[in-house]
Amino acid sequence: MKLNSKKQLIDPLGNISYGDVSEEELTHFVGDLDTPIIVDCIGITHPNPKYYIDRKRSDYYVFEYVLKGVGHISMGKKSITVREDDLYILKENETHHYWADKDNPYEKIWINIHGEIIGQLLSAYKLDDKTVFKNSQCKDLFFDLLQLSKSTIFNDEVCYDAAVIVFKIITRLAQNKQEKHYTSTIAKYTKVFLDNNLYGNITIDTIAKGLLVSKAQVISEFKKYYGQTPYSYYIDRKMEIAKHLVATTSSRVGEIAESLGFDEQNYFSNLFKKKVGLSPVEYRKQLNTLPSSKHSVKGKNE
Repeated sequence: MKLNSKKQLIDPLGNISYGDVSEEELTHFVGDLDTPIIVDCIGITHPNPKYYIDRKRSDYYVFEYVLKGVGHISMGKKSITVREDDLYILKENETHHYWADKDNPYEKIWINIHGEIIGQLLSAYKLDDKTVFKNSQCKDLFFDLLQLSKSTIFNDEVCYDAAVIVFKIITRLAQNKQEKHYTSTIAKYTKVFLDNNLYGNITIDTIAKGLLVSKAQVISEFKKYYGQTPYSYYIDRKMEIAKHLVATTSSRVGEIAESLGFDEQNYFSNLFKKKVGLSPVEYRKQLNTLPSSKHSVKGKNE
């Protein structure tokens, strides 16, 4: 059901100001209910570079999902940019200020709802400290809301179904947050395994089996969070220790290689030279011939 959006402009308390809302389609719901969640309105905002909303103090929660384009939200002295698949939640009893990008105005689906239980749910799922949820994966649920809004204008006929959809939105955001935490945990524990085996040897296959994930996922997540592959990190750390042992001990190169889990001395020496710019023997020789500047000897990659 479509309702002329300009009816929103009726605001006797002067609490809300609008830009151009002529490209909005929305349904206002009527009827006073004694239910935990009451729907004020549901709608879709089509792209319009002159669109903005200012609320001095909102009487309801606002859930908005970006279908495409770009929008902005004021957060104190800064603004946050939102794009396709982003979702933002604006809390009741707070100031709301958001607007469409002038060059690429967003299109979005939204719901305005009342209910103390909404804040309780956000808090229970540890989502109350965030406003914007990137890559929310909630498109289908907002289209469900939009479809629901076309069925009636009476609150008692939509509030229960709307409550179910809003609950699904909240739990999906919580699940996404947990999955992001889980993947960062994969990277963190991969690093722990590598750090604990610098004087031995461990493979990415072994780590993947221990974490019950695929080898590809271990590599992908580690690179995402640490900027290099697990193997590259592992070799870099081993070479840091190798440099220290070459510089501060009289151990033979073969003994150092073996202590760091390398089966072949030549392979170790070639890796050392590739990373440091000098072979272990050359590195130690320079340190021994320049005793006053031991700690300043540098290879090509230092």
